[in-house]
Amino acid sequence: MSSLTHSKRHRVGYALPPKKTQTFIQPSLIHHADQHNIDLIPIEPSRPLIEQGPLDCVIHKLYGPDWMSQLLHFSSLNPDAPIIDPLDSIQRLHDPISMLQVV
Repeated sequence: MSSLTHSKRHRVGYALPPKKTQTFIQPSLIHHADQHNIDLIPIEPSRPLIEQGPLDCVIHKLYGPDWMSQLLHFSSLNPDAPIIDPLDSIQRLHDPISMLQVV
């Protein structure tokens, strides 16, 4: 009796500026992710994030109040889905006073 195992595929959404997308989302990365049961899903920032799922994880390098609001809403409805970069880290890095404290 043969046993076929079907691993769960993981959906990782990414929201990056166009230049970073061109740099990082290469065919080799897409192939590697696919081989490890990961689907890389481009996120369209102009559309509500919550409508672009389901997503198991969100990787982003976008900023601004609208985007932050979308991430907070997504996180409140998907508390087990990691968001990379975490929201509190982004706020800390964008706060000039906290940046100067590190220096």
